[in-house]
Amino acid sequence: MNRAEVLIRFLVPSDPCYLSVVRATVGELAAVCGLREQECRAMTLAVDEAMANVIRHAYRGDPAHAIEVECEGRADRLNFTLLDQGAAPDMARLQPHPLDDWSLSGRGTHLIRSAMDEVHYERVPRGNQLRLSKLLPAPARAGKKEGL
Repeated sequence: MNRAEVLIRFLVPSDPCYLSVVRATVGELAAVCGLREQECRAMTLAVDEAMANVIRHAYRGDPAHAIEVECEGRADRLNFTLLDQGAAPDMARLQPHPLDDWSLSGRGTHLIRSAMDEVHYERVPRGNQLRLSKLLPAPARAGKKEGL
């Protein structure tokens, strides 16, 4: 089966009650693109954590702002791009660092990096842009029968 390319783009208020909308979109898109249930959950949690970080840190909990969310399904990968106009993050906090039993800080970014194949942040003219990518498994070969 060939995967169709898909692009879903929407604007979400920076209110945590809308995180469920993003989770549903990410989880369903991942499932349609052939990821296993465990991978769908991990990816959904990673995007949810990234959204929560924007709300908490970039917008400091103010629900009066917006986050642009783009979900792109390609033949070989899923891309999720978040764009906000909040405060720029502390780059040191975005860098991977070892987790220990004493530090709670950084667990979200660790979770995001462990679930995704690529994580890229940059400051762009329109604000803060975070791009998360997950490689997809190769589609089944044409003509291959189920169960064989």
